[in-house]
Amino acid sequence: MRSLIYVGLMLFYVLSSWSQSTAKVMFYNLLEFPEAPPNNRELILKDIIDEVEPDVFMVAELQDQVGADLILNQSLNDTQNTYAAAPFVFNTSGNGGTINQLLFFNTEKFSLELTDVIQTSLRDINRYQLKALTTQSQTNPITIEFFVAHFKASQGDFNEQIRFDMALDFTNYINTNLSSDANVVFAGDFNFYNANESGLQQLFIGNTSIPMNDPINQLGDWHINSTFSNVHTQSTRESNNSFNDFGAGGGLDDRFDFIFVSGNLLDDTHEVHYVNGSYQAYGNNGNCFNEDISDTSCVGDFSQNIRNLLWNMSDHLPVVMDIEFNQNFLNTRDFSGSNVLKLPQGNIVNKSLLVEISPLYLSEIKQLYIYNTFGQQIKTTDVLNSTMRISVENLSNGIYILTTNRGNALKFVVSH
Repeated sequence: MRSLIYVGLMLFYVLSSWSQSTAKVMFYNLLEFPEAPPNNRELILKDIIDEVEPDVFMVAELQDQVGADLILNQSLNDTQNTYAAAPFVFNTSGNGGTINQLLFFNTEKFSLELTDVIQTSLRDINRYQLKALTTQSQTNPITIEFFVAHFKASQGDFNEQIRFDMALDFTNYINTNLSSDANVVFAGDFNFYNANESGLQQLFIGNTSIPMNDPINQLGDWHINSTFSNVHTQSTRESNNSFNDFGAGGGLDDRFDFIFVSGNLLDDTHEVHYVNGSYQAYGNNGNCFNEDISDTSCVGDFSQNIRNLLWNMSDHLPVVMDIEFNQNFLNTRDFSGSNVLKLPQGNIVNKSLLVEISPLYLSEIKQLYIYNTFGQQIKTTDVLNSTMRISVENLSNGIYILTTNRGNALKFVVSH
């Protein structure tokens, strides 16, 4: 009886103290969207989005409002009106042409608080301030400054100088407009060939109050260097002949696309932080150097199907990562754990945990995760049907949290 009382008290403690939620961030150069072939790429993008399920989706090479509407209505909100777009604005800088940046966001997790534009000699750098819709958003709000850019392409001193100038415009702006403790995410197609470029050095160690960081610290000479095969993002295609010469060919051998973060986001104790191990060049299995991303030899965690979609969609791969908050999201749509997940045999278990997933949400729940009370993920299970039995025989006695890729959570106790 004493042990049961202890377990009950501990379970109550964990129920009241578990307070972390995650959001997925994604950047994608869409390649002159929607003009570039093939037709109806918004439907290809939809299938990619359904796999990634981003909460913040930043894009480059968006041509116009028509393209923005296609992404919002056909790629993101194809089944539910969960996403919103920031206001679309045409480039106001230099001679950047008709390709622009934009941010889309999950309205269940974020609200758009502010937008702005940093003008450069070539293309705008777009700023979007999002506030996390957490249980403490009124009393202890968490805001993140998202910036999206597309720096000058190509090698040579002239082009490197333009990239440096754009980086300098960015750091000058944040020095003037942001506090030094701001949460910053800077994503884009930066076209850096190596980490010694003056533009990247300006972002990382230049005269800036908020130095940028590579979350995976994979710095070096990325260009045509197989050492960095796992982080290359361009080109997904050996040749652009099949795409009316849109985009680049040459195979996967450059790391042009990044999500940089301010230093505070690398601190696991900070109010919002990068989730270690979550950063990916999405679709890159690390064995596709100078090949099509769709090449059948590039087997690994990313399936042939998703790599075929990425090959058709763009000459770039998207970059994704997770960020974690020390507060719970409000979940304005009724998506609480008790409505989504049930433990029909109770939450004190011995050998296995029986889980039922509501049919209303089955299409959205891709995986179940088990965490210990230290917040460490210790088990992952793919969702195959609405009733799942998860073995817990190898877990030590104690309290655990069952959660999903959508953030819902229930607590259970293992007692052998």
